[in-house]
Amino acid sequence: MTKFGKGQKWLAQRPYIIAIAITVLLILWMLSGTMQPQENPTDDKTNEVIVPKVQVETLYAEPISDSVELYGRTEPNRITTIKAEISGKVDQVLAPRGAFVKQGDILVKLDLSDLIAQRDKNIALLKQREIEYQGAEKLAANGFQGQAQLSSAQANLMSVKAEIKNIELNIDRTVIRAPYSGVLNQRYVEQGDYVKSGDQIAMIADLNPLIIRAYVTENQVAKIAVGQKADVRILNQTKVSGVVRYIASVAEAQTNTFKIEISINNTEDNLLAGLSSEVNISLAQVPAIKLSPALLALDEKGNIGVKTVENNSVIFTEINIVKSENDGIWLSGLGEQATIITLGQGFVRAGDKVESVIATSSK
Repeated sequence: MTKFGKGQKWLAQRPYIIAIAITVLLILWMLSGTMQPQENPTDDKTNEVIVPKVQVETLYAEPISDSVELYGRTEPNRITTIKAEISGKVDQVLAPRGAFVKQGDILVKLDLSDLIAQRDKNIALLKQREIEYQGAEKLAANGFQGQAQLSSAQANLMSVKAEIKNIELNIDRTVIRAPYSGVLNQRYVEQGDYVKSGDQIAMIADLNPLIIRAYVTENQVAKIAVGQKADVRILNQTKVSGVVRYIASVAEAQTNTFKIEISINNTEDNLLAGLSSEVNISLAQVPAIKLSPALLALDEKGNIGVKTVENNSVIFTEINIVKSENDGIWLSGLGEQATIITLGQGFVRAGDKVESVIATSSK
């Protein structure tokens, strides 16, 4: 056997040597490729950061009266349910429902029954008691009667006087009068009805002045004071002027709002109670910028504001709505002027770098 044949036989008996050799050759071939210089396509190019473009407009503030806008309802200045003070039969009804009555006008009369007879009887008894007291007084002065008898005669006289006064009061109570001027909104009795003491007779509503009841928030209540003027628009009515007459010192437990009352003149009684009303209370003037509500945005905390640009950076500025109009809203909190993003504000966030494109001013 030749030497070459012996070598093949030796390798055939040791196949792992062949595998190692093949592996070494593959590694050398792979390394030879990585060692060659390769062209880097980005060597000659700089990494560019895309800066978004936004359209901006510089708007200027104007002095605008801040205001509080509320919704409320009209109410009577005061309302009273009149009740019977004695029992009796309704003898006369003198005021129709819905009629305007003046203070002291008679609404209803009750039957006097035997009150006049009781009064006459006690007046006659009074004369007798006066004579008895005078006699007891003379006897006591002369020493013929004791002090006890004199005191008893005096008590009898006073008792009759008190009874007469009570009867006269009951006679007056049979005539039921209006406690103040107003509208007889309800009458609960008719002629011939029998009423007991405490039964309802009528309800009087005083509509002049007319009161607007509304509620303000915690932030609004500090801005309002008693005596401030208010513009009121009542449902289906023209505008009227009013004055804040009352502000609650304790908030409503369920809504955490404060009740206020606005008084408006209603001398002609043409305004009714129970109507929906819009109230606008003017406050101090503040610098405000007018823009479209579409430009308002919310931050991550849910605060309402506007996105502006300063030094090519987006800034979110919280605002307060001062006044709403048909063609826009007036906002405070932006200072005397602001460069506001008018196009593209939905694609950028506070802190982003932007390229500003000036828009044609609408002013």
